[in-house]
Amino acid sequence: MDTGTVWGLVITLLGTAASFWGAWVSYQQADLSKNSANEAKRAIGQIVNQRHTSDLAELKVHCELAQKSMEQYGPGASKASLQGVNPEKDAEKVRKLILEAIKNSALFQHGESDIFIGKITPLLDVFIQPKELSRIQKNGNAVLMEVSHFLAVVKARHDTRRESTASQA
Repeated sequence: MDTGTVWGLVITLLGTAASFWGAWVSYQQADLSKNSANEAKRAIGQIVNQRHTSDLAELKVHCELAQKSMEQYGPGASKASLQGVNPEKDAEKVRKLILEAIKNSALFQHGESDIFIGKITPLLDVFIQPKELSRIQKNGNAVLMEVSHFLAVVKARHDTRRESTASQA
């Protein structure tokens, strides 16, 4: 073999080795990128889940406030305890709950929020209209029962989200 052929062979072998080394480095970098992308997706999912958990906690507070404002109309209410009630004022917290339920309806997979809104809106309209105490109490009790039912749904959904967030950490 002449010198040119030997140098050509050496350069070819070095080029081949460099190509293999470059391919190995590229493979390592691709693997690191894939792992980083998966970690970023997991972190984003955890942040979104924590935000949804926070939104559910806020909705739960609105449910509890609405329930508290309507408790005076509950099953044990007497006509004497209803003297001087202001249904319009008591309904305000339920209206705020409805707005929060609309805002957070995407957090419910089976349309529980939409069902609640569909049931509570006409009940609330009827509740604020009658002026006789027995009808106010009856309608207030119906609103209270719907709010209480929705509170149970929100609590269950919140607990599920909280457990999911804890398991992702």
